[in-house]
Amino acid sequence: MKKYILIILFFFAFRAQSTEQVEYVSVKGSVTSPPVETLVDYPCLEECLELTMYTESEIPFSDDIPDTLSPQEFTYAGYPRTTLMGTAALKKTSIKKTPFYVLTGTYAAAITALHIYQVNTIWDSTSSFRFIEDGNYGLYVDKLGHFWGGYLNAYILSEFLMGSGLSHEAATNWGAAMSFTYQAYVEILDGFGTNWGFSPSDMISNIAGIGFFLGQHYWPFLQNFTPKGNYFPPSWFGSNSRQASSSFIDDYSGYTFMLSANIHNLLPNSIASYWPKWLNLGIGYTARNLIFKNGDRKYLLGLDITPAMVLPDGPPFWNWIKQSLNYILLPLPTIEFSDKEGPKFNLFYPFRITIGNVHF
Repeated sequence: MKKYILIILFFFAFRAQSTEQVEYVSVKGSVTSPPVETLVDYPCLEECLELTMYTESEIPFSDDIPDTLSPQEFTYAGYPRTTLMGTAALKKTSIKKTPFYVLTGTYAAAITALHIYQVNTIWDSTSSFRFIEDGNYGLYVDKLGHFWGGYLNAYILSEFLMGSGLSHEAATNWGAAMSFTYQAYVEILDGFGTNWGFSPSDMISNIAGIGFFLGQHYWPFLQNFTPKGNYFPPSWFGSNSRQASSSFIDDYSGYTFMLSANIHNLLPNSIASYWPKWLNLGIGYTARNLIFKNGDRKYLLGLDITPAMVLPDGPPFWNWIKQSLNYILLPLPTIEFSDKEGPKFNLFYPFRITIGNVHF
């Protein structure tokens, strides 16, 4: 009897010691916390799952601990994100040379091609540098274009930088900084254009778009509101190009912009389940048949979707493409309000379908 009593006392002493000391557990190389208090109840558990118990002083803070964001940490409006390369987003920068050279080279080539195009269109003649405050030029559609352009450029740059090995936070900050640099470069060259000038309100719109991109990173609630835009040649939907436009870049009659709201996330939990996660509502603005400061203003209320939730999964690059489509305004059901006409419903805005006497 004394023998059994000693065994029982030894068992509880060992259990108490284990519970007190074991603060971290490594499961096949991944360190986790809190302590596992019941290991001694299952003699084979340590061996079967390759568990290693550590005290706080022994925990191996080294490369053995993954330095990546978990899927729960890397999201947009609560939906899992993916990187351009399909790898996990990093917490700490670790440059990958080959992706870095490929992605920076791709972006540099795209910017160079765009510069050449602009030099031969909107900057085809130059003068001395000047400031021009164009204010309501294009009935403010161009200001929304600058906001969306600064935002979208920051997103693309940050994605390229993440794919090159920068941490999520570093890529976000550097992407925003590089977008600001590029937008400022465009405004400066506008300042030398014969038909243009450096527009302070354009630059403010650029900064606002970049600031909103940064705000979404540091205040995730803002991710429930996504700026979107698109361009279609106005002749495709029965409208006229902006008078004196030199390219699609300044043909603001063909642009449409919308701020899309994630209704599911904004609803109270008690009723959120009744609203599809992928379906959003947006308010938008555009102007058609523009002639400098004159044109037809259009105010929009439309449905919108989150493409990543609707389109099927596939290879990493495809998953990144469908994620990035979230910043493009797709032709979807929209009600158009105008100063000159009554409300119009378009099934695939801005296109209008006619069947007999029915227009939608």
